[in-house]
Formats: sequence, C-alpha cells, structure tokens
Amino acid sequence: MTNPTHDSLSSDPQSSAKQTPWWNRPVTGENGLLGELLQKNEKTEVPESAISLRSLQLMDLRVFAKTAEAIDSQKFGNEDFLAFVKIKYLLNKGMGEYAGIEESLRLLQLAIQAKDSFIAIAQTEIRYRGYKQQELYSFVDELLKNQTDNRSFQEQVQAKANSILTQVKTDEGQKAITAYAKHMDRISQNNLGLKLLSLFKASNLADYSVLRTVADVIRNIEIKHLHDAKTLLNIVSQNYHAFEKLQNIIQLPKNCDPVQTFAVMIQFISLSHQHEISYLKFDELMRVLRKWYQNYQVILQIYQEYPASQYKLPKEFSEPIPGESLYLKYQKWLTDKKTGMVYMDLT
Repeated sequence: MTNPTHDSLSSDPQSSAKQTPWWNRPVTGENGLLGELLQKNEKTEVPESAISLRSLQLMDLRVFAKTAEAIDSQKFGNEDFLAFVKIKYLLNKGMGEYAGIEESLRLLQLAIQAKDSFIAIAQTEIRYRGYKQQELYSFVDELLKNQTDNRSFQEQVQAKANSILTQVKTDEGQKAITAYAKHMDRISQNNLGLKLLSLFKASNLADYSVLRTVADVIRNIEIKHLHDAKTLLNIVSQNYHAFEKLQNIIQLPKNCDPVQTFAVMIQFISLSHQHEISYLKFDELMRVLRKWYQNYQVILQIYQEYPASQYKLPKEFSEPIPGESLYLKYQKWLTDKKTGMVYMDLT
C-alpha cells in the first residue's frame, strides 16, 4: 500500500522543506531561510500609471516654479514687509483685532489721501459767502443727502457750477467756484469717496486740518520706522485730540478700543505707503504658487499612496520637487509660531 503522506511530501519538495523545523533547514540554497526572508520583504513596483501621472504633473509644476522663482525678491523677506502681508491677510479675513474695521480703514486712507481737497472745500465755504456761492454749497448739501451714485453726483455738481459761473461777476469768485467743483469731483471719484464726503458734511467738523495732523503723524512713523505696537499706541494717545474727531466720520465700530484700533490702522497705512508696490509683485508670486500648489498636492498624494517602506521607488521619486523650497520658505516666514496660523492662502 502506498503511503499518501509520503507521496504528497515527495511530490512537493518546497512544501516538505517549509514543514521541516527551522533549526534543521539550511541558511542558503534554494529552500534556505535567507531566500524565504528576502522573498517576504521584496517590495512592489510602483504602477506605471502613477509614474506617468507624476511626470505629467511635474511638467506644469516646473513651469510654475520657474515663474515663481523669477518673481521672488529679497524685499519679500523684509520684516516690515512680512508684517504688512500678515496684516493684509487678517484684514481680508476679518480676523482678530482687524475684524470689522476694513471699511473704516479704507475711509481713513481716503480721507488722508484727499486731505487737501477736504481742507480746500472747507476754506472755500468759509471765505466765499456770496449769494451764488452759498446756492452751490446748499445744492451740494441737499444732493449728498439723497445721492448714492458718484457719477450722477459729479455731473450734477458740475452742471450747477457751470450755471452759476455765468452769474458771478468777479474773477476771484469764478475761480473759487471752479476750484470747489474740481475738489468735489476729485473726492467723489468712487462711491466710497462720495460716502466719505457725506459723512464729513454730516459731522459738521469745523476744523478739517485734523486730517493734516493725522497725515503728519503717519509720515513721522514712516520716516522713523516706528511700527511696533507699544510705540504706536503711545503715538495715538499723544495725538488723540485729532484722531477722536475722525472716529464717527470713519464709522469706527462702537465696541472697539479706539486707541488700539487707530494704532493698528495707522500701522497698516504707514506700511502700505512703503510696501504696496512690492506687495503687488508678492501677490503675483502667490497667484503663481497657488497654481503650482495644485500640481504639488497631486504629487504628494502619489508619494503618500506609494511609500518607500512598501514600494520600490523609481530614482526620480527621490529628486527635489521644483519650487518646493520656495513654498516652504514662505510657509515658514508667514507662520505664527504661537498659533501656528499660516498667513498665505494657497487653497
């Protein structure tokens, strides 16, 4: 009679060897322990589809990386510039101490930019009190109460000024009306300017020179590079007589600390004057990096799906990713160490 166990073992030498106790098996050779161990640890090849997808993503990524590196500038590493970028981000997101103040800030910026026109309008209304001049001033006041469109406002003011000009006999009076209409036109170049003009008129502010005082404060901050929070709080406190008069005009939120809020606003305005042009280039860099980041995410996903611990990676998988060092540099510079917040939105 045939022994079935013997036959089955004899017909499969490998099975027979594997069932042999390990201490009786050879280390090397066809059925050795080393060969079995290597077979178990052999890594899988990365699928060709994943390799092709990575190559495809790299084609676009290289183009974006090259463009980003060409835009990059040493100016972007300046401490004041990075502070400006962070504030700009928080303002756009309405976060922290910058929540709810964006329009007030824009009104304050516009008031300072147009300070000469506001002062000229106030001085004209005080100095030239002829019947026809007062008719124009009253016309403007009534127009501002109901006007919401800056174009219509500009056209009506100019038409009224033209009609009055023909009735004013003195050369000085005519020049005053012409200049008044010009300043009105300059301030109301957009609807925000028209709103600011309405707020100034409604405030009955007697002395528009406070705008010059605030502008001088900001200019002094820029010249001396006084941008730290404590210094700015002291500056606002020392000049609060001027800032306080603007509080209602720029519609500062009722629940805010006015000294603190004015301090962060003048910090932004002073930094803006110094870095706004550089920021336009930086914003261009961020737009390119956003496009780069889309390809970058796909490549990272491939790397996560096929880790080196489980897959035999092609040599090119270990090569640096173009543009990654630039991305990591700004991620580091624009990350708050305390909160971990990253002031660059690439999503």
